[in-house]
Amino acid sequence: MQHHAVAAEVAALVAARDPEQLATVITETARLRALLPGGPIEVHGRADVAARFLGFFAGFDTVRLVSAAGEPVGDRLLIHYRLHVTRGTTRWVCTQTAVCKTVDGLLAVIDLLCSGFREVLDEHVAA
Repeated sequence: MQHHAVAAEVAALVAARDPEQLATVITETARLRALLPGGPIEVHGRADVAARFLGFFAGFDTVRLVSAAGEPVGDRLLIHYRLHVTRGTTRWVCTQTAVCKTVDGLLAVIDLLCSGFREVLDEHVAA
């Protein structure tokens, strides 16, 4: 994968935890299906999809985008990003990969796989 402007924008908006801004890159009728460590979810509609992304990271003090990449895969867009998150002095790393259908440059269908939050135990190891 390589740098992709849309993937970078989506990843930055997810890390910013601002559902109103994230909603600007999502269609009104968007559908999110996600496979999370806690089980699958499905959410419909721009506001609910944007809010769900906020919910993934709401309990953390910081969310920092480490890397983002993407590439077209036929008629879909593959988006992958890595985030570092903290709560107090505890650190985690999380990756999310999404295969998306776009309509007029907006995300219409998002099929997402999440690594979950993997705690970083060794301070000398890059998360």
